[in-house]
Amino acid sequence: MTFGCQMNRLDSETVAGRLLEDGCREASSLAEADIVVINTCSVRQHAEDKVWSLLGALRRRKERRPEMIIAVVGCMAQKEGRRILERMPHVDVVCGPQELARLPELVAEARERRERLVATGHSAACLPRVVARRPNKFQAFVAIMRGCDNFCSYCIVPYVRGRERSRPPGEIEDEVRRLVADGCKEVTLLGQNVNSYGRTLGDGTTLASLLRRLDRIEGLERIRFVTSHPKDATDELFEAMGELPSVCHHLHMPAQSGSNRVLRDMNRRYSREHYLERLSRLRELVPDVEVASDFIVGFPGETEAEFEETVELVREAEFLNCFIFKYSPRPGTRAARMPDDVPWEVKRERNRRLLAVQEEVMRRRQAAMVGKEVEVLVEGPSKRDKTKLTGRTRQNHIVAFPGEASLVGRTVQVRIIDSTPLTLFGEVVGEVAR
Repeated sequence: MTFGCQMNRLDSETVAGRLLEDGCREASSLAEADIVVINTCSVRQHAEDKVWSLLGALRRRKERRPEMIIAVVGCMAQKEGRRILERMPHVDVVCGPQELARLPELVAEARERRERLVATGHSAACLPRVVARRPNKFQAFVAIMRGCDNFCSYCIVPYVRGRERSRPPGEIEDEVRRLVADGCKEVTLLGQNVNSYGRTLGDGTTLASLLRRLDRIEGLERIRFVTSHPKDATDELFEAMGELPSVCHHLHMPAQSGSNRVLRDMNRRYSREHYLERLSRLRELVPDVEVASDFIVGFPGETEAEFEETVELVREAEFLNCFIFKYSPRPGTRAARMPDDVPWEVKRERNRRLLAVQEEVMRRRQAAMVGKEVEVLVEGPSKRDKTKLTGRTRQNHIVAFPGEASLVGRTVQVRIIDSTPLTLFGEVVGEVAR
């Protein structure tokens, strides 16, 4: 069970692959499972609340099957540590994200010795990935770095995932080549701030140079990357996006606020003006690019006028989509020492208003796509309508259309005939030859 970000999803995939290689098999249901691994998130309180609730629900199941092993891993495990064992005595293993390489042995030790174990250190070891053990044959996440050095005042990530560490480019290339040899067509490069990739290597390696290296891999059709910090978004990166055939024209670049005062208190280290300048330069160098963003409403001290600055930024920037969150204090961060002085009702109302503004932007921009033809990598059946398939364009538009299951994993040309703020609808007009 996985909560949180794409890095957590990759960590879960890697752990599951290693356990399967060690002789386990995937359980068909929770009731059948002998080992339950819960990969947690601490970015927002709501994510932690869901984990506490799930662990509480597992108590009776553990009482009926005491031989079952329950492991709590990830950011919340690092943050809470032994407190999880104190609050949930039926949990067997607590393992932070920097100790995941030890998880298989911790699970084995807990089963054999019936001991409750905690591992929340700062190991540099990585759990080797089993390339063939992944949920999707033609798409894959690839971690290019771990940790974060930015210390945004609201964010717990540097405290639970540690300082920034970039993987050597040769190691990444080798992993991607093995994925492509196993049928992968699209990789998404992951890091808390991929734009600073290479900084800890000290040899001049950058994200742009890594993209140029990976672009040469025959059979790799698409490269995506997340997440990009605006202060490190360079012309070198934008030029690589525009020039390299495999690099998708989509950038997730969180703004977080449109107010310079709030951005300073968030320790984001850029201004509203810098963000808009970078956005303008990106669109100059990659004209068909689509950009997604994140925003936090109700940050300590945020006034109505400062919130309106965020609204105006969303209108001006015209994002493909936005992830909008109500601020919640994370113990241990600098912002947690600030007065949480925006009432919950105000946070909720600002969240609703900003979502409405973004929805209107998306509705208009999506409608402008009707009549165009787009290239779509088919991902599988639509979750809402099993009679349709769904996939994404290089710009990350979600597209739904009628089609045979045999198209899954293939790239098709689709003519757009209708739209909603979140989804384009179309009909296949042909398959894209490679």
